[in-house]
Amino acid sequence: MRTFLFLIIFSIPLYFFSQNNDSDFKSLVIPEIGVRFELKNFFLESNRFKIQEIKPYFNITDNIKIGVGYCWLKNNNNYFQDSSLISISSSNFFVSKQWDISKIFFAEATLDFGVGKIKSTQITNENYKGIYSFLEPALILNYQGFNFFSLGLGSGIRFTKSDRSVLSNSLTLPTIILRFSFKLSEIYNHFFIASNSSLYLHYDRRV
Repeated sequence: MRTFLFLIIFSIPLYFFSQNNDSDFKSLVIPEIGVRFELKNFFLESNRFKIQEIKPYFNITDNIKIGVGYCWLKNNNNYFQDSSLISISSSNFFVSKQWDISKIFFAEATLDFGVGKIKSTQITNENYKGIYSFLEPALILNYQGFNFFSLGLGSGIRFTKSDRSVLSNSLTLPTIILRFSFKLSEIYNHFFIASNSSLYLHYDRRV
């Protein structure tokens, strides 16, 4: 699944490049697209866990984004009281709305929904698997003062439903979110279509 998402991310600029000849290539404006890498931290039984997410997205309006993604929690050697280790993997869909605070800061409310599987490994090496799903609203403050990427910090609450025969603990918990976002459309415009990039001056020879 992760390999499939990477192929989608890096094939988008190639698609736009291949579909346009030199005459109209310079005037092409691609939709605002990007990819987010998020680290969602939560604490359970005095242990810190981190769910990792990769989420390609595109803007459907100036301030609304939608996207799909993949998230996973690796078995990290923290045993629960019932002597189990857990791992999680799921696909997810999200929608977000942003509000500009200043030229370099914006706030964003997001809603993620995902379905996947949860696995527990007992100390005896027995494995149990079940269904895992979640709904997670969050609020994130983003800094966009860099040319090709932005950084975000926020918090959410992850409402989960999972098979209690796999893990007896509830995984409905608050999360602390760290975000790194690549601005793929800005990178594409900068290197291929200077006239569409916000990074060139009007007298630049490439414009």
